[in-house]
Amino acid sequence: MSLLAIAVLLFLAALVIFAIDLMVPSGGILVGITVCFAFAAVVVAFRHSATAGVWMLIASLGSIPILTWLFLVIWPKTPLGRRMISAPVHPGEFVWSDAAKSGNAHALIGKEGVAMKEMIPSGLVQIDEKSFEAFSETGPIEAGKRVRVVRLDVGRLVVTVVREKQNDAPKSEGSGLDRPISDLNLDSLE
Repeated sequence: MSLLAIAVLLFLAALVIFAIDLMVPSGGILVGITVCFAFAAVVVAFRHSATAGVWMLIASLGSIPILTWLFLVIWPKTPLGRRMISAPVHPGEFVWSDAAKSGNAHALIGKEGVAMKEMIPSGLVQIDEKSFEAFSETGPIEAGKRVRVVRLDVGRLVVTVVREKQNDAPKSEGSGLDRPISDLNLDSLE
């Protein structure tokens, strides 16, 4: 077999490997192999003759824009291309999380609910008989604790624990700490 025939076979192999790369996602490995085969075809063609090498170089370099055009314009319109490339989602239809499915996710800000399970720091909360994925702003939250939605972060609810209302009585009431020092019958410290 002549060197020219080997060069042509290497060039055809490069085209076939590129076609396989369109169908098998390889992370660029097959494209690298395609470039190696095309380079080898040019080298072998130059070993046959300078004229054959120049023509193989022109064919290799000329195939780059053609293959790029096929890959970017034609291939996405094929049945296989349509299956491998997902259709773009329009912004109005995009849902970041389950909070956006409620209609107006911003309407949930300020509402109170209950942590359905322990949130470490994320979990499920129940608000108005619906459950939503949420993220705790203040760390872990025990199951059953009341929570309040404070903001949205990429469509996900951010919650904090609802603190129980404090009564006006001091926390030390009844402990002896709220009595005057004279009532404690302490000896002088002097």
